[in-house]
Amino acid sequence: MRAVLTHTAIILTLSTLLFVFQPDSHQWFAYYHSAVEKGQLWRLVTAHFCHTNGYHLLLNGIGLVVVVSLFFDTFKKQLLLPILLFSAVFISLCLFFIEPTTQGYVGLSGVLHSLFAFGVCDELRRKDKWGIILSVGFIAKIAFEQFNGPSASTESLIGATVLINAHLYGAIAGLFYCLCVQVWRFSKAKNL
Repeated sequence: MRAVLTHTAIILTLSTLLFVFQPDSHQWFAYYHSAVEKGQLWRLVTAHFCHTNGYHLLLNGIGLVVVVSLFFDTFKKQLLLPILLFSAVFISLCLFFIEPTTQGYVGLSGVLHSLFAFGVCDELRRKDKWGIILSVGFIAKIAFEQFNGPSASTESLIGATVLINAHLYGAIAGLFYCLCVQVWRFSKAKNL
């Protein structure tokens, strides 16, 4: 339990610190395609802790607390930070290779989608009916964004374009991470 709270506090603290030191923090830590191209690979992770404004930070902070609360038991067994780091790199690499015209990106929302996807997968693995409800809602949310685009009110609030494909890449990262965990557990059990 302590690890879940500690990891959540670390994520919130890093995000808040980078927000406090804007715009300098964006210059050094935000995802910029050209900077990553020049070898500034730390941006693949640090961009997810940067935010456009206070509303963006607040929305993502609340989102993190909600996701962690929903899947608290899952994250007691599977640490948050490894999933976050994997997802951040996965999302950023997708942006870099699949969407090279995306010149900049900041925010935790893609990673939140990854954490949510991982949590839903764990619920489904345990055959929890709650997982079915959450998975249907989650798939509907991702599909709605893909077909209808981002919410104009959210874009107005955060002062930037919502990169809905980061949400999709995050969901894929969470599914992939969950699959990797299951394969690892299976191979470990088989070797015992």
